[in-house]
Amino acid sequence: MAASPSASPAPTGARVRDTMSRHSTVLVRGTHQFSIVGFSLHQRAGVGNFIRSDAFEVGGHSWAIRCYPAGNREEEEGYLSLYLEVLSTPALEKTTVKYSFEINGPAGTSPLLAQPCAWDDFTTDNISWGYKKYVKVDSLDSRYLRNDCLVVRCTVEVQESKTGATTSSSIAVPPSGIRQDLARLLDSKRGADVTFQVGGNDYAAHKAVVAMRSPVFCAQFFGALADKPGSRHVRIHDMKPAAFEAVLHFIYTDALPPVFKDDSKQSHREMMCDWLAAADRYGLERMRLLCESALHETIDVENAAWTLELADRHHCPQLKAFCVDYIVSPGVLTDVMATEGYKQLKTNCPSLLVDVLEKLTWK
Repeated sequence: MAASPSASPAPTGARVRDTMSRHSTVLVRGTHQFSIVGFSLHQRAGVGNFIRSDAFEVGGHSWAIRCYPAGNREEEEGYLSLYLEVLSTPALEKTTVKYSFEINGPAGTSPLLAQPCAWDDFTTDNISWGYKKYVKVDSLDSRYLRNDCLVVRCTVEVQESKTGATTSSSIAVPPSGIRQDLARLLDSKRGADVTFQVGGNDYAAHKAVVAMRSPVFCAQFFGALADKPGSRHVRIHDMKPAAFEAVLHFIYTDALPPVFKDDSKQSHREMMCDWLAAADRYGLERMRLLCESALHETIDVENAAWTLELADRHHCPQLKAFCVDYIVSPGVLTDVMATEGYKQLKTNCPSLLVDVLEKLTWK
């Protein structure tokens, strides 16, 4: 038998390359809140009828909540069926997921976790997992089914595994810090060339920044009817200082100011209403939409008519449509008609009642 050839020695001066690789497994976590307004209407549609949430991303995959208000099949009738569904199936390999559902009540109450967390493998053949009988619908009291609205929150944890060389072939680029830089510029007042006087407060700012973000300020400072070039003081009338502070915060950061948890629901609503009016006044569409989104979460029988009038006054078509839908939902209209806000609506904006009546006719 011939002897095995021995390894040839490396040529003198040959380059030796050392390489390394690493395998890592991590859990990527995300949550999605799904509000089902008019829950009883969906329930009346019967067994097998479902509503799907908007898609949300966790762990590189697109997911959705699928809810059956009257149960998925005949044997589940009377139960709420909840499923997590993966939408990105074409290139889906086996993905191990931990998930849970809970039903949210009003602030200050604990969410209802009717079933424990589950681990399941999602594949092209099994794109959805969940609970056939999550909870009996009749057992949901008024805390969790308020104003015919059910709020389901899903938490998803996706197990991600990666193997690769530890040496990166690309250059790490940090995320943009322009928001933080502009926020610091506003706080420092460095280079400020205009002072806004609101109530008894003065706010230093930069004409170029506020004009870039607001068409109203742009016209005021650089338009055909602009103020005198040397004008450094602008008095703002009919606005609370806190609302103008929110305007400046949004202009420099593209976000609403933080809301403190100890604020009551009513004070939070009033603040959002002030911010929405200020956003509409200065043509800040994104800020107005953010306020609309926050206000729509607070609508109830007592404030629905008042919010409808507010939405119409400040050009908020989405919030207006939501208010109309809420008012004409089963069991709500009679209670809304007994509120002070409805009486004001009849006096101030009777045309809005036409929208409500037309919606009732179509229903």
